[in-house]
Formats: sequence, C-alpha cells, structure tokens
Amino acid sequence: MNGVTDAAPHQGSPQDEAARDNGAALGDIFKALKTMGFYPSGHPLRTESLRQAFRSLTTVMRGKDMTLVITRTGFSLADGGAAVDSTPMTLALAKELFLRRTQRLTFLPDLSQDDLNAFLTLLTVDAQQLVALGGLEKELARRCVKTVWANAIDLSDIWQKRQEMEDAETSAPESDKEELPADAGTPEERFDDIAIAELLDLMEGEPDDNRYLRLARQVASKAENLKDEGHFLELLTAMDALILQASAERRSVTQKEFAAFTVEQVAAGPMTDVLLRLLEDRDAEDPERIYRIVIPLGAKIVYPVIHRLCITDDLYARKALATALVRIGTAAVAPLVAMLRDERSHVVRNMVVILGEIGSSESTAALKATLRHSDQRVRKEAIRTLVKIGGSEAENLIIELLADKDESIVRQAILSLGIMKSRAALQPLVEIVTARDLFLATLALKKDAVQALGRIGDRRATPHLLGILEGQRWLAWSRWEDLKIVAASALGQLGDESALPSLKLLADRGSELGRACSEAVDTIERLGGGDL
Repeated sequence: MNGVTDAAPHQGSPQDEAARDNGAALGDIFKALKTMGFYPSGHPLRTESLRQAFRSLTTVMRGKDMTLVITRTGFSLADGGAAVDSTPMTLALAKELFLRRTQRLTFLPDLSQDDLNAFLTLLTVDAQQLVALGGLEKELARRCVKTVWANAIDLSDIWQKRQEMEDAETSAPESDKEELPADAGTPEERFDDIAIAELLDLMEGEPDDNRYLRLARQVASKAENLKDEGHFLELLTAMDALILQASAERRSVTQKEFAAFTVEQVAAGPMTDVLLRLLEDRDAEDPERIYRIVIPLGAKIVYPVIHRLCITDDLYARKALATALVRIGTAAVAPLVAMLRDERSHVVRNMVVILGEIGSSESTAALKATLRHSDQRVRKEAIRTLVKIGGSEAENLIIELLADKDESIVRQAILSLGIMKSRAALQPLVEIVTARDLFLATLALKKDAVQALGRIGDRRATPHLLGILEGQRWLAWSRWEDLKIVAASALGQLGDESALPSLKLLADRGSELGRACSEAVDTIERLGGGDL
C-alpha cells in the first residue's frame, strides 16, 4: 500500500444517485429484518432498526408509491427498470422474498411503521411455513396490513382491496379484530450468573438452532455490559470465538448467521473505536488478530475505517487502515466510490489507490470522473488503478486519454495500454506513430506508442512499423534514427517473419540501428514466426 498519500468531485447522474439511495433503503430493511430475527420482542435495538428502515424507505419514496420487482438477482423498480443498486444486503433481502414466492412488492405513499413491522415479522416466518399458510400476500391481508402489498399487479386493484378491507374493519366488532401476535417460541432463558466465556463454550457445543440463538442473545447482552465497564480485551476473545463458530463447516447455516450477527453486535459502539485504535497501533502484539476480527465485519466497519484513514497523519496507521479495506474487498467498494466525491484531492487519491488494490470491476465506471480530476496525481493514480482492474471498459477509458491535452497523461495512457496488451488501442496508437511530424517534435510520444505496439503483439502493426524503419528522412535525421531503433525492437517483439527482409538489410550496418535490427532478426528466428 505504498501508493497511499497524504477538486473536482465526482458527480453521479441522478439515476445513479437514486439507485444508490434505493439500495441503501432496502439495505436498512434487511438490517431491520436481521435484528428482528435475532433480538426478542421489545428489545430497544429492534425498535431502533425498524425506525431507521422506516425513515430510509419513506425518504426515497418521497410521498409516492414504490413497486419493486423481485428476482433471484435482486430488485428493480416496476416503473423504471433496474434502479436499485445490488449490494450484499439487497440481494439477501431479494432472496428472502423470492423464497417466499414474492415477485412484486408495493409500498403505498402512506406507509405506516406498524405495517412495515408486520411485514418484517412475516419475513421471519419460515419460508415453507409461510407458503403453506397461503403466502405473504394472504397473510398481509389477514393481518389487515393496508400499506404493504405482495404480488399485486394493478395499483387500482390494490386501492379497491384496501377500501374493502377498511369497510370490513369499520363494520367488524372490536373483539373480532386480529392483533398481531408477539414473537412465538419458548420463554427467553436467563443466564445472568454465567460469564460470557462460558456462554461461548455452551454455544460451541449446542446443536439446536433455537437454543443457540438464545445463547447468542445473552452473549450480545453481556457484551454491552462489558463495554460499559471498559473490559474490551475480553470482548476480543469473544469475537475470536464467534468468528470461528461462524465459519465452522459442521454448523448449520442458521447458527453461522447468528454467530456472524453476534460478532457485529459485539463490535458495535465503542468497541469499533477500540478495534481501529488497535489496528493503528504499531506496537500491537498480534496485528493479524485484529485483521481477523475486522475483515468479517465487512460493510459494517468500512465507513469508520475510511473516516479514520481520512483524518490520521500517521503513515503506519494509514497503511494499516488501507490494508484493512483491501482485505475487506468488494464490500468496501461502494463506500470507497462514494468518497471519490470528496473535495480533498489526497483523500480521493487514497481511495483510488485502495480501489486499485481491491481490483473490482464494480468501481470502473466511477473512476471515469477521477480521470478528469483537477489534480494530475489523482489522474495518474486512476490510470494505474484501471490497469490493475483491467477489462474492456477500463481499456476504453484509458484510450480516451490519448486525446488529452496533458502530454504526461497521454504518455502514461500509452504505457498502460501496452502493459494491458490492449488490441483495442492498436489503431489510436498507430495514428500517433504515423502522425505527420517532420522534425519529430513529438519523438518521446511516438517512441512510447511504438513500444506499446510491440508489447501488445498485434501483427497488424507490422506494416506501420516497417514504414518507420524503411523511411528516408533528411530533416532531424538523428531523431528519426532513434525512432527507427525503437521500431526495430518492437518488430522483434511482434515476431512477424514478414519483417525479416527489411531487418536483415539494415542488420549489416555497424550502427546502433544495425545492432537493434540484428537482435530483432535473432528474436524472430528463435521464435520461428510464432506468436509471442
């Protein structure tokens, strides 16, 4: 991570911003669902996560209805195509709905928090059991949920059914109205006199999913007490154990999810700051231990890590925090991309460096704006990052820079395209090589382009390179001789036997050009005319 350093901000389109906002709102709904499945009824964290989900959803709805189309691959808006960012949380929520045979989901403009709560409560019911009861749409109607509708196609039909529901509700006696039941299940066991380490031992040997959940709840509760008392090192040990349980092959998927969620709860609040301070501590006894705890937290800890990275002046801390983001990987991409809009050029540059180390193609489109940044260092770092990411989209973005006004940017783009062996860049590079320039004022640029053609290895470049080699130039003769030497070397890299006659003709000369041609002949003959 040596590239991490000490503004024209990136501006996404309104459609991109809306997609991110919609994805974030659905992500909050999934968080609320996870919290509801983990904590018992009445727990304050359930209430808070529900409120946050409600605020996020009503904010993006802006007083209008929202209809979502659900597939195995995520969400889209029924009236606007694919306008929901796909994130791990939105994909997980889509999966939960798809398993319950829900293909469309409509939230009405007057969405109530109670209805959202009822909807999420139904999603905690086992998928097969819910289908057997008649499906999500039937259960929502049975519980008189009026502002959330499943699998309804026509909005006018929704409003008609809602009116019928309200009419029936008005005429029904108060005693006939069904109350949404509290959480089912056995009473919550208490383990007040058992230490957190003993609870973790019980979890380790517990085969029953429901009992495992109750134990996990107690661990999370005791962890809050330990935070209040400042016993953070004990919590490190607890997280070590939970992470091992979350990855144990012998455990059920349900237990793994509970263990992972408990890690998130233990790491929340003041414990997050403790973890980051330990990560930044150059004298820490076992830094890898902290990485092992931080990395599974994924998106939960990315924003705090980025915030610390932006404010610290310590080089060791910057490298440690950047390394954590790289190891977290794709879960860190969206928050890092959001930071590309920061007005501080050194912050943008750091984000670009980290995106390059992660190497996810998800960030390619967002990097386009950094290629036009006012700080040249950011632009050059963005090119290096696109080279690391690779792919045709990255190639095309770099090819566009061949027309840039900044020669240093053009030269780096040429070098990068050669490293990427970009066949798509062949014609633009040939145009640079063959552009009329009697006195070779652009010698450095032409040499770079010729070398890139050699690295790319596309033999369609052979006639253009031979044109340089065979040309007779009287003006700026020494500069043209210099370019011919580079062209001879590039022809050797291409390995094209059709270049041998011209190369052999010049190889007998005792000049530097002759030696370059001789070496190119040897290379082509050794390769036997085969592709590099």
